[in-house]
Amino acid sequence: MSTNSMCPVYDEYSPIVPDGLIDHSRIMAPEVYNIADKMYLAYGYGLGSPAMIVGDDGIIIIDPNECEVKSRRVLEAFRKITDKPVVAVIYTHFHADHVFGVRAFASPEDVAAGRIQIISHETLPYFMALQSSSGIGTILGLRNSYTFGQELPVAADGRINNGIGPDNLRGKDACGYIAPTLTFRDTLDITISGVRLHLLWVPSECEDEIAVWLPDYKILHTAEVVQGECFPNLHTIRGTRYRNPRTWYKSLDKLRSFGAEYMVPAHGRPTYGKEAVEEVLRSYRDGIQYVYDQTIRLMNRGYTARELAHMVALPEHLANHRWLGEYYGAVYAHVQEIYQGELGFFDGDPTTLQPTPPVESARRHLALMGGRDTVLAEARKAGDAGDWHWAAELTTYIIRVDNDDMEARLLKAQAMRQIGYTQTAIHIRNWYLCAALELEGKAPGAGYSYGGYPAVTAGFPAKGLLDGMSMQLLGDETLDMHLSMAFEVDGERCALEIRRGVAEFHESPTGKEDVVVRLPKPDLDLVFCRRTSFEKCLEEGSLQIVAGSREDALLFFSKFEWPTAAGIRLTIR
Repeated sequence: MSTNSMCPVYDEYSPIVPDGLIDHSRIMAPEVYNIADKMYLAYGYGLGSPAMIVGDDGIIIIDPNECEVKSRRVLEAFRKITDKPVVAVIYTHFHADHVFGVRAFASPEDVAAGRIQIISHETLPYFMALQSSSGIGTILGLRNSYTFGQELPVAADGRINNGIGPDNLRGKDACGYIAPTLTFRDTLDITISGVRLHLLWVPSECEDEIAVWLPDYKILHTAEVVQGECFPNLHTIRGTRYRNPRTWYKSLDKLRSFGAEYMVPAHGRPTYGKEAVEEVLRSYRDGIQYVYDQTIRLMNRGYTARELAHMVALPEHLANHRWLGEYYGAVYAHVQEIYQGELGFFDGDPTTLQPTPPVESARRHLALMGGRDTVLAEARKAGDAGDWHWAAELTTYIIRVDNDDMEARLLKAQAMRQIGYTQTAIHIRNWYLCAALELEGKAPGAGYSYGGYPAVTAGFPAKGLLDGMSMQLLGDETLDMHLSMAFEVDGERCALEIRRGVAEFHESPTGKEDVVVRLPKPDLDLVFCRRTSFEKCLEEGSLQIVAGSREDALLFFSKFEWPTAAGIRLTIR
């Protein structure tokens, strides 16, 4: 295992780890790279790769790491180069490994006082809130745990690396977020500390992605339009909005137009030399276009997503390119998402529109195949023959009928591990291994969500959090209900109206709400981070009823659920 204790990787050859994945680990040793004595890139200190631009009287940080602890380690390395103060931070997009470590470089007080600018695309705050605990944060947090293998040891039979960087674990109390002070839509030309910057919106991995061009030095920071020395995640198995590959490779073409002499990715090592930069950018976009175009071509011949997974692969000249190894993204997974993104879930067979519920279908299949014992015996034969995929499929029928059938669960767990050991795409490998843990009764933890940390939600406006509450309304319990509440949170005022199964958000109260409550923003953050509740705040006195009755307030709050990942299983179902 790597000696990098902050962000360990597994880097010893093993029969249960593809050699290429080990070679990929070995490029992740912590190092600060010098780019034309103007920009410095810290790779291997965390999942992200923070960059520093040295200006006349200050420094600009591009993409803090995923937690404050790791970002402070980067800052220590940067301080060996210069002691100039931080004057600006650029978020290239909203993902945690580009935002959550910001407080190592900037304090909320310095930002509020105007001593440090925070720059992003105008949609970044929206996407931050969308993945908070008021949105899909709960289920996404659990799926993150599987994707990043957070309960797996760093070992041959566990986490190897994280594809675009080393280990991704972070301490719960070491994550933060400071809202941008300057945003833009398409482009932004700005001079900071004597350095001319051209910021360009380049939707790709994220819809809010921005690249940074230093025209005087021919340095291009590609953000995650280039995800590092591996095939990009055209889609994540943890769950993301559709990433249109066509949009992605066209953004790469925009970056090619600069004729950069230095390329600095948000993950991985820099590239030096105009010809080398162009070759990487061209090959990277060609890889994306090839997968997309061939998927579309075969879709037009009537093939379904499951069929396409076995039909589309990179040609040799791209598959063997050092920037396109399938250590992060996996083509067979991406083609299925392209199908869904372009055509939706329906494969054309009406049988799949309203299928027999999974448990009932499993029960009927077991009966047709001769019963549980016969199917389990066939699954064992498949495993003995090395046909682990078929073994996993067969045992799934048994487990769906009886979640407590440990014999079937342990066999499927064995199948999951054996399949996982063959995978080069690290997140898919992690998912197989975490599924095995779940089947053995050692379910991975709940992971993290954007709304899981008060220091993160502190950067969200109160209205952004409260707007998301509508997704937590118990719709079936409120079909005959009409009750409204106005909120006053440190100067922000808004309202929620429960009306026959929906909760409508109002930017401003109407003055006719049934209940008006007042609550400090830090306590609202604690509610959304599941550290307290509205009811407890009312009991303790931090939530005050300004108008209306206590009974109506309690009734209102009782109609919203605050989901946690406890009890959710992804493999046993």
